[in-house]
Amino acid sequence: MFTFCEVVAEELLPPLRALIAHKLKEKGYSQTHISALLGKTQPLISHYLDNDIRYWKDKLEQFGFDAEILESYVRTIINDISSDPTSVVKTFNLILKDILKSGKICYVHRRKFPLLNNCNVCIELFSQQKLELNKERENLLKSLEKAIKEIEESPYFSSLVPEVYVNIAASLDICNSFEDIATIPGRIVKVKNRVKALMPPEFGVVSHLTKLLLEVKKIDSSTNVVINIKYDKKLARIVSESKISFTKTEHKIIYNEDDIINYIRRAIIKFGAIPQIVFDEGGFGLEPMTYVFGKSIEEVVELVLNLAKMYVLK
Repeated sequence: MFTFCEVVAEELLPPLRALIAHKLKEKGYSQTHISALLGKTQPLISHYLDNDIRYWKDKLEQFGFDAEILESYVRTIINDISSDPTSVVKTFNLILKDILKSGKICYVHRRKFPLLNNCNVCIELFSQQKLELNKERENLLKSLEKAIKEIEESPYFSSLVPEVYVNIAASLDICNSFEDIATIPGRIVKVKNRVKALMPPEFGVVSHLTKLLLEVKKIDSSTNVVINIKYDKKLARIVSESKISFTKTEHKIIYNEDDIINYIRRAIIKFGAIPQIVFDEGGFGLEPMTYVFGKSIEEVVELVLNLAKMYVLK
């Protein structure tokens, strides 16, 4: 059988792993640690590192990747790989899904197996929506796509991107599950001095933000949107000196993202309403974060873009 899996395993994964190995080495990781993180033998890691980055990037050129997008894929995987093995599996599969539906695997697949010259199975299969969209869902996705474009075009927004990157989640007015919330499967990442969404938004993705939004909507069902941005003292000062409503989580020890959601819920209940912003100072292995809430996508995006501008210019 001539499945796309062979192309992924033989042509895509080795150079992608090699780029990740090089970046981890730059961050000070030993070959032994890189071997453990990538699940490959130390001699293979040594082989990856013996050839320079340009060699491995040339191997990936056959897929037609944009250099900046490829760099974003690598950075996103590296951010996850050292903190949460489950998260990196999810991240890679989402990236792979996007690559498959873009047709980038097809050219290499057809070259290796000429009998598949007219095959478009991956494009057709992975481009299918999980849900048949009604007008309300279509409108929500269009609004999200417009908002993402505004964020991407902002000259200031990259200043508010945390190490774990940014995402935005938006729900239908009647929201009963993750299937009623749209978000970006692969997050919004830094690309030079701007940002870029790695994938288009879709419904049904289970993530930290979609879990958080579901919980917050139990308190106030009119809250339909949340976006995460970085937290630091400068941003906290800008918010406190403005007319933006905000509160802060209170905790000593947190172990995972579910703990964060629980403390955000407690902070909101104590505040007595849904504030525009909730600050969380994070914990061991968990980055401090700012969560921005609102009733509409437009409201939330306008707020974060204004904050980004003030953050850069003040």
